[in-house]
Amino acid sequence: MSVKTLLVFLFLMITMSLSIGAQAPSLAAVKEEEVRQFIDEYKDRFVKMEIDDFMALFLRDATENRMLPYTDIEEAYRRTVSISQSILYQVEIYSIQTYSQSAFISGRYEIIQTFKGIWRKRAFRGDIQWVLVRKNGSLRIREINYGGDPLR
Repeated sequence: MSVKTLLVFLFLMITMSLSIGAQAPSLAAVKEEEVRQFIDEYKDRFVKMEIDDFMALFLRDATENRMLPYTDIEEAYRRTVSISQSILYQVEIYSIQTYSQSAFISGRYEIIQTFKGIWRKRAFRGDIQWVLVRKNGSLRIREINYGGDPLR
């Protein structure tokens, strides 16, 4: 093969690989609006008490309060829903930090749980943090951490 033919061949290979690379989809950074929509969906699914839909928002390797694995998280939410007549959920977002494929959110939550069979309510309030990551094009919870206000 002559040097000229080799150079043309290399030029074509480089040009083709550059054009193929340029057509690859770029991964868009997480946007604040996308995070706010996720939190709204999180609240809606929890209030509807449809645990399968709610748990679909979590990664299978998610943790709660830095120690509970996914299976324990799911069991706790199923137990909560099984004894609840209704759940009201409010959250105030303090900050949203977005990154290329993740987000960190901090805020304050309030849950009012009404129990089945008895007219009794219980309120939970405290600070909350979410670590979200993009998985297969959608945001999912990798970590959720929250605490409760001290009883008064």
